[in-house]
Amino acid sequence: MPFFYWYFSNLSVWSRMPIVFIRNYLIFSAIMLSCALALGYVLVSGDRKIAESDSWITRTHETIIASQELSGLVSSMLASQRGYLISSEESFLNQYENQKAQVSRHLAELSELTADSPSQESRLQELREYYVKFSEHLENSTNKKEANNTLIKLEDVNVIDKIRTDISRVNDDFVAEEYASLDAQVRIVEDKKNQYLFTLLIGGGTALILIMIFNAYLLRAQSKRSAAETALNEREEVFLLAVEATQDGIFDWNIKTNEVFYSQQFMEMLGYKAGDFNGHLDDSVSKLHPDEKDQVMEYLDLYLNGQLSEYSNTFRMQHKSGRWIWVNARAKLVNDSNGKPIRLIGSQTDISASKEYELRLQEAKTKAEEANRAKTDFLAHMSHEIRTPLTTISGAAEILQQSKEGLDDKKQKLISVLSASSTTLKDLISDILDFSKIESGELELEEVSFDLEESFQHIVSIMSVRANEKKLDFVFDYEDVKGTHLYNDPIRLRQILINLIGNALKFTDEGHIHVKASKQELDAGDVLRIDVEDTGIGLAKDQFGLVFERFKQADASVSRKYGGTGLGLPISLKLATLMGGTIKLESKKGKGSTFSLIIPFTEVEGTQEDHDQNEARKNKINDKLKAAISAKDKVLLVEDYEGNIVVLSYILEEMDMEFDVARTGLEALNLWRENHYDLLLMDIQMPEMDGFTSTAQIRKIEEEQDLDRTPIIGMTAHALVGDKDKCIAAGMDAYLPKPINENDLKKTMLRFLRLRGNVS
Repeated sequence: MPFFYWYFSNLSVWSRMPIVFIRNYLIFSAIMLSCALALGYVLVSGDRKIAESDSWITRTHETIIASQELSGLVSSMLASQRGYLISSEESFLNQYENQKAQVSRHLAELSELTADSPSQESRLQELREYYVKFSEHLENSTNKKEANNTLIKLEDVNVIDKIRTDISRVNDDFVAEEYASLDAQVRIVEDKKNQYLFTLLIGGGTALILIMIFNAYLLRAQSKRSAAETALNEREEVFLLAVEATQDGIFDWNIKTNEVFYSQQFMEMLGYKAGDFNGHLDDSVSKLHPDEKDQVMEYLDLYLNGQLSEYSNTFRMQHKSGRWIWVNARAKLVNDSNGKPIRLIGSQTDISASKEYELRLQEAKTKAEEANRAKTDFLAHMSHEIRTPLTTISGAAEILQQSKEGLDDKKQKLISVLSASSTTLKDLISDILDFSKIESGELELEEVSFDLEESFQHIVSIMSVRANEKKLDFVFDYEDVKGTHLYNDPIRLRQILINLIGNALKFTDEGHIHVKASKQELDAGDVLRIDVEDTGIGLAKDQFGLVFERFKQADASVSRKYGGTGLGLPISLKLATLMGGTIKLESKKGKGSTFSLIIPFTEVEGTQEDHDQNEARKNKINDKLKAAISAKDKVLLVEDYEGNIVVLSYILEEMDMEFDVARTGLEALNLWRENHYDLLLMDIQMPEMDGFTSTAQIRKIEEEQDLDRTPIIGMTAHALVGDKDKCIAAGMDAYLPKPINENDLKKTMLRFLRLRGNVS
């Protein structure tokens, strides 16, 4: 009963049974069916045999009865015949005829019943023969009586009795054999019935045992299933709690039926309740933002078609209140055995808060970039405004430096200080502008061979004046590297040292500034170490990191007392890092500081050129440039600042170069149309038309009229990252930052005159 009750009461759950259980159930069912078929076969076969035996017993009974009736009929025939002979009554004769017919029928019936028994058939044949003789003798006796009306003779009676005795004898044998056969058949039936009963008991017992085993198995499976369901319910409860805690909305899309299950959190996320959704995909698609609907559906199609490895998309959906919320949807595709998608199961998270924060960050970033661009534009403008007069100052200083031989020592010293100070001022401006290049990663070192002693002397000539003004003992000891030619960037090295020494001078009111340059051997290779040691205010150890941060100083009081931008040391450290080295600091509060510049020492063979040789080099450039200039060569100087016009005109006149001056870009364009210039020196920022526009117009006309390209050298006080690229993009052939270095200008002019074939 437990099995059948469990089976029929749980038919609805069979479809949810595990594969293993279904497999075991099918195996057990097959065993049960085989046993049932075998038992059925045995029972049917036994029943058939018992039925056959019963049929045989019945036929034997019928044979015995027919045989016994046959014996009585024979006696009745004899009695009827004798009654007729004695009384001559016709009734006895009629009885005789009826009995004779019955005997014939019984013989035919016995023949039929014993057809499968040769011995009985033989006896039956013998009975027929005796019966024929018996009938013949009876009829002969009757015929004689009717013919002679006399009594039957005694010998005839004896013959008839003898035949009757033989018939009785054969018939008794016939019946005896049938009785023997009947006994055998009864025993067989009894045996078969016993076997049948035994088989039935064995089969029933086996079936009962199997049913009990399967019932136990089902009960065990049910117990496991109940335990599994309990565990599953617990996990589902934990899962639901976890889902509720995450506030994620769950969806399950049946792709074939287009039906979708939406969890309560999903609907609540959009402001709806259970029952507000129809359970179709359109419930969510209709709430997509119009600007993103096509993109979301296209993304979904790509994932369903296998063109995306995962589904994770961010978009907006409309809340029931009308507002838009940002959601992040993640899903996993379920395919059938043929690889076709059948379900899409996933979750959806409200990320409106984080998205709003992201948008605010993006807006802040945009504003910061705009502010940075404004700063860059400001620096570019300031660079132009400062570098333009600085070009005049440095140019005039270079001109005076070249013609100072006729002046007394005091004036020569003033000219040297003027030249050095203009260089320092130019370097200071470069410090401010270098941040744009350093922070964008576009600052490049210009590595050349240079004389360390010459560079150090130049630094001493600049910094000793400031040290004397503060009455400080300034010593620069470079004896250890005297006569050394280093392969590095001399401009950046000088910039670092001027910053370090200038920083020491700023924060030292009394005592000394000692600078020592030396070569040191380390495991990683030789290095150049330059120690700048002062007796200034010093730093506490916790302030070491601040001095290398831009726009910061050790404390506010220092900033108020000593001023400064806070750029020198940060720039110096970044430059030292670019050169493959670093800057180390040792200091004690109130006892001074030591800044140590350490860079790789890459020594090259010296050229043995001193100051006079440098002058000879300059003269050589002048000679080459003069040789490159012919009477027909002409330069157009495009510059709006009068000071720069004076200085550059002096340089061009010194080279015997014929030139015209244009003070605006438009004027330059008109002069270029009228004259064939061999070279243009083009300023960038000018009234009416800037240098970029003027250059672009010239290149356009050259292309339209198939004219030879005129070399244009851009001269700009803009020295930020990308200014060179802007000049080249506008069509210029070269770029020189202001203040213009005379040697750089002459080298550049010489390069383009050579390209025009004026120099061999």
